[in-house]
Amino acid sequence: MSIRPPELLEARVAWFCIAVSFASPASGEMFVDVAAESGLEFRHDNGMTGERHFFEIMGPGSGLFDADGDGDLDAYLIQGAGEQGDRLFRNDPDRGPHFTDVTDEVGLTAHGYGMGLAVSDIDGDGLTDIYVTNFGANQLWQRRLDDTYADITIDAGAGDDRWSTSAAFVDIDMDGLPDLFVGNYVDFSLASSKPCYSAAGVIDYCSPLSFDPEPNRLLRNLGNGHFVDITISSGIAAAYYGALGVIATDVDMDGFVDLYVANDGRPNLLWRNQGDGHFIDDGLFSGTAVNGDGAAEASMGIHAADFDGDGDEDLFMTHIDGETNTLFRNEGEGLFTDDSFDTGIGLPSRGLTGFGVAWLDIDNDSWLDLLIANGAVYIDEEQFRAGDPLPLRQRNQLLR
Repeated sequence: MSIRPPELLEARVAWFCIAVSFASPASGEMFVDVAAESGLEFRHDNGMTGERHFFEIMGPGSGLFDADGDGDLDAYLIQGAGEQGDRLFRNDPDRGPHFTDVTDEVGLTAHGYGMGLAVSDIDGDGLTDIYVTNFGANQLWQRRLDDTYADITIDAGAGDDRWSTSAAFVDIDMDGLPDLFVGNYVDFSLASSKPCYSAAGVIDYCSPLSFDPEPNRLLRNLGNGHFVDITISSGIAAAYYGALGVIATDVDMDGFVDLYVANDGRPNLLWRNQGDGHFIDDGLFSGTAVNGDGAAEASMGIHAADFDGDGDEDLFMTHIDGETNTLFRNEGEGLFTDDSFDTGIGLPSRGLTGFGVAWLDIDNDSWLDLLIANGAVYIDEEQFRAGDPLPLRQRNQLLR
């Protein structure tokens, strides 16, 4: 996704982000939670049992897209454990801000332990299809002409039974068809699960470095509702380090879409599209594999946008507490510099663990701001001693 501010008189401008809170004279708040009154009744269930299974700390994805082709954004919310499953809420703008749960009506029976999703029209019929990543078997949902969905995962050749976290539809070969990149995480199963402990000796969640990373996958769209695995022939199989996020963007402005993969605790990967069906990892050369100090970080959320208005896409990633979130400024020709501290983004993030992130103009001043969703992955000892049943709470951040 490309987001650009208005044209600037100079190609490079000084940027500095500060943590802010907004207030409006009328309500005292810029944002008001209207989820319940708008019909968005949903609570994510991570299946927490007290045994601290690793997948419990992975925040779920969600998607806003026009599922039914009526011109407004509907909401797809990912579920973890429990019987409810993922939910699709139809946007009904004629009723004010209102959403209707149409999951059962459209035949979406996605009951895996969900992680994320990607959407695209995979077969050129003008309807939006949905790919859901899971801890377990992924699912590809095809939208049919009668406005229902069919699970075509197996027939389409798009299945993956490993722990998949993120995915992206992207036309890698410029044939007009959306191909599919699937980011896989680590080799973890309940059968092989082992306990880990905090510094206080309390059972806690394990580090991703306790497990071997799983290979990512790249699937080429054949145009007939089928995909073929080109992970090896494309070069993508050459490196994999436990993916949590992926963004598709043309980092070097050569006309071919590249793939940037955020890895948890290991170097990130920048797959440069060579234009001939092959990719090479330019992470280290480009300056995006590790931070400015040369350290690999626990990369999770990722978003690309031209935050400085110079015409190319910059990269922002969230990380675990003790590290800082990272802003890689695109200097052109596929080279980046770590501008996390120069922009003021680094220090405010050091004590928090970021997952989701979005660039957006929150105050309508034509400049992109940052919204970051935070949540701990290790037990907060102070919260635990105070009796908090969910001692992983952290505040979110808005940076302007």
